[in-house]
Amino acid sequence: MTQKLHTAAEIIVIARPEAELRTVPGAAAPSGAAAAATSSLQALLKAAKVEMRPLFGASEERVAAWVSPSVRAAAPEHPDPATFYSLSGDLKNHQKLIDSLLAEPSVLGAYYKPPGEPPEMDRGALRGTPDAAPQDLSPTVTPDFNTRQGYLDAAPGGIDARFGWTKPGGRGDNVRIIDLEWGWNFSHEDLLANCGGLLDGSNAADTDHGTAVIGVIGGDDNGFGVIGIAPNARVSTISFVTNSSALAIRKAADRLQPGDIILLEIHRPGPRATGAGQMGYIGIEWWPDDFAAIVYATSRGIVVVEAAGNGSQNLDDPVYSTLPAGFPAGWRNPFNRSNPQCGAILVGAGAPPPGTHGRNFGADRSRLDFSNYGSAVDVQGWGREVTSTGRSWGVADLYNGGGNAWYTDQFSGTSSASPIVVGAVAVMQGWLRAAGKTLLTSVAARDALRATGSPQQNEPGRPATQRIGNRPDLRGLHGRLFPKLAIKDAKDRIKDTKEIKEKDSLKDRIKDVKEKDTKEVLKERIKEQVKEVKEKDRKDVVEVLIPPLGLQRAPEQPGLQDRVDALEAALSGLLGTMPGAASGAHFIDPSLRPDVGAAAFDPPAGGDDGSQR
Repeated sequence: MTQKLHTAAEIIVIARPEAELRTVPGAAAPSGAAAAATSSLQALLKAAKVEMRPLFGASEERVAAWVSPSVRAAAPEHPDPATFYSLSGDLKNHQKLIDSLLAEPSVLGAYYKPPGEPPEMDRGALRGTPDAAPQDLSPTVTPDFNTRQGYLDAAPGGIDARFGWTKPGGRGDNVRIIDLEWGWNFSHEDLLANCGGLLDGSNAADTDHGTAVIGVIGGDDNGFGVIGIAPNARVSTISFVTNSSALAIRKAADRLQPGDIILLEIHRPGPRATGAGQMGYIGIEWWPDDFAAIVYATSRGIVVVEAAGNGSQNLDDPVYSTLPAGFPAGWRNPFNRSNPQCGAILVGAGAPPPGTHGRNFGADRSRLDFSNYGSAVDVQGWGREVTSTGRSWGVADLYNGGGNAWYTDQFSGTSSASPIVVGAVAVMQGWLRAAGKTLLTSVAARDALRATGSPQQNEPGRPATQRIGNRPDLRGLHGRLFPKLAIKDAKDRIKDTKEIKEKDSLKDRIKDVKEKDTKEVLKERIKEQVKEVKEKDRKDVVEVLIPPLGLQRAPEQPGLQDRVDALEAALSGLLGTMPGAASGAHFIDPSLRPDVGAAAFDPPAGGDDGSQR
């Protein structure tokens, strides 16, 4: 990214319910049922030059109106959302202010929230400098990078999005998604069909991260660039530039319907943060106000997908269950699954198949070293080498066709993993909606992702016991959601396999017959050729022998006597060449020849009378 994106630091105040604080227009602080109990709070805020306003709405009454019984039931010991307030103004000396707030009788809790950031990992070695990236600023069509999107492929390497598209609704049809972060390029050539734009807040100048996120989920199916996992889903955004994280979640929830999806592209420093890079960053549900906002969304039937964070943390570490200073007494660590849950799907980052784009990050589906892990992490997505729209840390490393035609091969982090999971959920909801079935709640979607998928793999130093969960497998998820169709599909596959085998067997038999016939034909041809060769050779021998022996070929004669005479002449000539051979026209000496004439060869005129010859 070209600049550091982050939310503003916050101080959150939680009032005691019995104080019954109520916002007063124009006043720096709410008044309470007991004026004496709130007068000191008003004086403190005035002296500190800060204002205190309800976090989730314009007034406490309006907040209380949306807190349904299901919200309260999800975390009965958790503070009521109507008691959350945010401070604005001079927050430089925040610890002193928090200490003073905690001493107020009307205050239950007060804590500092460090700025949140996008959970994208720093790039590895660049393929080249930004200037060396492929460039084509002419108005030609961008190449098709579909084959580079390995996360679309069949399991276990990908999530089998291509299978998902073959089922009705499987492109995320009629599903709405809101991405919460900072900036997006809504004019990108590959995000024009179903992008709903910015719904609330200001768009940051740095649009790389958000553009890459939307490309993974909903890139247009247009024959060039990339294609989203759920290209028919309607993807909109709400910005953290002018909204706190909790308020942005509440606003997104109010704009969606049951079955729709919120994506939280944010993490922030936790209790083990070192200040070095993203070490110690964790998912935002750990903070009470964000937890309350997520509970609100999930209680309305909205699926919330949350980045687990890039802090290399074991979220099962006891430090995350230790009550932080200023947190309300009713808070319980949400990373401990035995505690009340907000219902969000927590996403870790796994390695892509080795060799993807010529790089290797360990065994496929093994935990990447930066990814948080633990029993709370539900599912993983690709945390490296994700091909999408936009740039990665200011570099259009895959293709640079100008600002509206930037593409990257190196989108990363739980930033890239989370939209892959969002895409899978959108495909599932599209199936269900097309079939007229009940849509998944956040918890039901989480359970389905945990129960299916391609298992996490071991890598030296990063064993599968460091849980980031399975990689989604949409074929397996379809089987879970539509078991009857899965049985039919299995039967059809068996039938198709059988037919293929039968066809192959028939082909083999035809091949055998052809080979046999070919062999017989070849044999006959060989015989004919041998016969022809022999006859030719005999002729050639005669032609070769007669001249050297001084012989002449006798002309062919139709009569028997002529043939005998010719043979005799030839043999006589041959014998005459031999030493001691008799001379003369005949090869039998005249004295030894019987006295027979030509008449001896003729039959008697009257036929055969039985007399000797």
